[in-house]
Amino acid sequence: TILGGLFAVRAGLVRAMFLAGFLMAATNLLFSLLAWSGKSEALFAFAVVMDDLTGAFATVTFVAFISMLVDRSYTATQYALLASIGTAGRTLFASSSGAMVDWLDGDWGLFFIITAAMVTPSLVCLWIIRHRLAAMLAGVEVSRWGKRGSARS
Repeated sequence: TILGGLFAVRAGLVRAMFLAGFLMAATNLLFSLLAWSGKSEALFAFAVVMDDLTGAFATVTFVAFISMLVDRSYTATQYALLASIGTAGRTLFASSSGAMVDWLDGDWGLFFIITAAMVTPSLVCLWIIRHRLAAMLAGVEVSRWGKRGSARS
């Protein structure tokens, strides 16, 4: 969590979100490797530790992102709504993971590759809006064609 916060401050929130998404996908690939390589306590421990670290890193960047979006007058309500929307996918789709693995004939390695690939659309969307998002986080109102002025005034 400390590493995530430091990186988000040093590199910027947009870069931290890119890195968090990439690292989350990479840890899923570690679980694929574990599924296909057989029993390895060292690989299992490494995958779990990396998954926990990247999960904490992603959580810090997600909380920082939501904190930048909310209006100070309505912080609690807006934060609760955005956090709920942001975690809805994890909550809704987790229950179907067993059915998906059954559909894949029990191939957990392929399952984790698919889950790693599922981060791609969000990273593409983040890439498309990165300049607008960076300007918004810097407090500059951005139109479709460029900067307009301060959004905080």
